[in-house]
Amino acid sequence: MEREILAVTRELGIAITAYGVLSRGLLSFSQTAGAGDFRAHLPRFKGDNLRQNQKVLEEFAWAFHKGADIFPVIGARRRSQLADAWKAAELPLSGVEMDGLEAIFAPGRIAGTRYDAAQMRMLDSEKVS
Repeated sequence: MEREILAVTRELGIAITAYGVLSRGLLSFSQTAGAGDFRAHLPRFKGDNLRQNQKVLEEFAWAFHKGADIFPVIGARRRSQLADAWKAAELPLSGVEMDGLEAIFAPGRIAGTRYDAAQMRMLDSEKVS
């Protein structure tokens, strides 16, 4: 979650709908289904980026515990995927666990951009300066 956006929304009392908190299945170790799978073309799911990201990813439940003003949107193609993701909201996390997860998912730890270069240029929240 972009620190600048979160700081401003909290200052203004605005809630956030956190889209893609599972990073299109990356955080739940979902595997791409070949060239026809959109994710197979995303930098985070390719080669060294994917291998690096799989080393970093251990849990994703922290998204549900980042604050009452954050509402994670979970995408799922099957009910079983949704049920697994929903269980994350019920997992109690201590302050120490939250600190650990913040370190795991610190900015710069996930290798590769969310989309290819042309698509990244269209995003407002992830401009690279």
